[in-house]
Amino acid sequence: MPQTRQLAAIMFTDIVGYTALMGEDEEKAFEVLNKNKSIQKPIIEDYRGTLIKELGDGILASFTTVSDSVQAAIKIQETCNQINEFQLRIGIHHGEIVFQENDVFGDAVNIASRVQAIAPVGGIWISESVHQNVVNKKNISTRYVKTEKLKNVKEMLRIYEVVMRSDHIFQPKTNHIKNITEKVRKTSFRPLSFLLIAVLIIFGLLFFISKGKGVFATASIQSIAVLPFVNESRVADMEYLSDGMTETLINNLSKLGDLSVKARSSVFRYKGKNIEPQKAGTELSVVAILNGRVAQRGDNIILNLELVDVKTGNQIWGEQYNRKSTDLVALQSEIARDVANKLQQKLTGTGGQKIGKNYTANSEAYKLYLRGLFHWHKRTENDLKKAIDYFNQAKEKDPSFALAYAGLAVTYNVLSSNIVMTRQNVAETRVKANAAALKALELDESLAEPHAVLASQRTFEWDFNAAVNEYKRAIELNPNFASAHQWYSELLARLGKQAEAMVEVKKAYELDPFSPAVNMNVGLRYYEVRRFDEAIAQFRKTIELAPDYPMTYWFLSDLYFRKGLYEESLELSAKAQILMKMETPESAEREITELRQAIKQEGKKGYWRKILEEELKGYRKGYNSAVYVAIAYWELGDKEKVFEWLEKAYTEHDEQLTYLKNNVAFDNLRSDPRFKDLLKRVGLPE
Repeated sequence: MPQTRQLAAIMFTDIVGYTALMGEDEEKAFEVLNKNKSIQKPIIEDYRGTLIKELGDGILASFTTVSDSVQAAIKIQETCNQINEFQLRIGIHHGEIVFQENDVFGDAVNIASRVQAIAPVGGIWISESVHQNVVNKKNISTRYVKTEKLKNVKEMLRIYEVVMRSDHIFQPKTNHIKNITEKVRKTSFRPLSFLLIAVLIIFGLLFFISKGKGVFATASIQSIAVLPFVNESRVADMEYLSDGMTETLINNLSKLGDLSVKARSSVFRYKGKNIEPQKAGTELSVVAILNGRVAQRGDNIILNLELVDVKTGNQIWGEQYNRKSTDLVALQSEIARDVANKLQQKLTGTGGQKIGKNYTANSEAYKLYLRGLFHWHKRTENDLKKAIDYFNQAKEKDPSFALAYAGLAVTYNVLSSNIVMTRQNVAETRVKANAAALKALELDESLAEPHAVLASQRTFEWDFNAAVNEYKRAIELNPNFASAHQWYSELLARLGKQAEAMVEVKKAYELDPFSPAVNMNVGLRYYEVRRFDEAIAQFRKTIELAPDYPMTYWFLSDLYFRKGLYEESLELSAKAQILMKMETPESAEREITELRQAIKQEGKKGYWRKILEEELKGYRKGYNSAVYVAIAYWELGDKEKVFEWLEKAYTEHDEQLTYLKNNVAFDNLRSDPRFKDLLKRVGLPE
């Protein structure tokens, strides 16, 4: 029978203590084994799964959807707890497996088995790929456990627990307790042993009581949001300082792999709002909130910090810092170390160095850098140019200031992608982004942002293997770098690795749930696998979240047009152009009128004739991509012109060719040998 490969959720279950039971009562052991199968098999089938095989006292099952596998695991544990005769450990992983002769093979099977082996009694542990697929399911609750190196698995794996309701926790029957008590009674402990145990227990309790909230309350903190620091100076020019200090702390804490830190774009939606920490924490799905208030009094900077437990609303820790403004750099490092310590992070020597690292001793250079960040986040063309000016001033003050070069790299990178420029200007801007990123890494290889910029540059150069490696390095250096996960997702989608792309974009969403770009990219991943209704729902959600974010309107417009909703499509397209300042409301309305008339006269053909006219005009002026012209010709049925313009795009090393693999517009062209050859020359898999 031939092998088949597919994505699946693999579930391993194991009976706790079965080997010992077999040694003591073989008949009882077989009874338990049969009972276990009679419970699990119908539940697995009810949730559209397949029981692949039994492995001793374990069961291996596969499911086509991740949520089905988790729901089945919950039901199995609930049922076992109700009959109260034996306990299970369950592990689940989602990945590619190989089916052959009613059996399964592959890394996904191995990982699921390893996760099950370390799960607690009565527990369900899942890998990150499973967590990413169920994190937004209302009826499934998960909790981060740890990052583990599993046997025969190359990379570290983040492991989560499926949280069971308290009424589903296993309660031993009276006869089980009696058996345990009887064994203890028969054990020949000496009186001194009992006394020693009692003393140890008492000392342990006293230890936790003596520590109070400072340790006990923070022991389980694994996620945090740093809300925008309040500028108490009430001077507009000081906003850059309060915002910059917030972002610096977010970036520092993000380097701690075991701590989930919400991204800047999600927390800054609360800027200027008087919101209760518990409400913000609940909305952001974090355990703790850090609030800050910044004031400048003469030459002094005064910062008040408060760490709040989201569940109780209690203050876990608070501190006031009063430093000279010339000590700003050292203050930032001190704050990051203090917060990390209060969160009970087990920092290694390397982790401590990353948290406490000073990138410059020059306070003026650092302030200029913070001013650059302030403008960078506004993302208008004018603000991006101001950011470049401030970053340049910062590196002039301190030529060894790696963060200033990193700021330049990300700003040039955004400038080349988000602002309407000629193809020549885009190429020149990318050269600057590449140079700044390389210089930043020459000064400090551990910065994640320049690696992400280089990944973007390598993608433009069609060096996809190098791009993948750069994104992986960026994420390794900063696991909480939401944008890197998003951008890596985009690259994986271009390469046709849709399942992996979805995992990465959902990781970005977990870290930055209110980012318009991340939300839009979740929709794009659905779009690229032709799940159009889900894509439309996600795009609508993104518009509701960020009504001024233009790119969502573009993609939703395209989807509506493909569904024949021409009027809605035209309105959305006009909205996108107005938001991007490509058109005024008046000129956009004129364009809609012309397109509406063209559709009325010739239907889709009329629409595409008008689009072709505009694309050719833009191309001749040095703006539009040759690929866009090719798409218009394809919609008009001129196949030869399509390949003529695709070849032109290839000659120009057009970035848009990197989307050939997943571009919906070319779905009916993929069987043409010329198209396959073009994919190969660009470096994309067939």
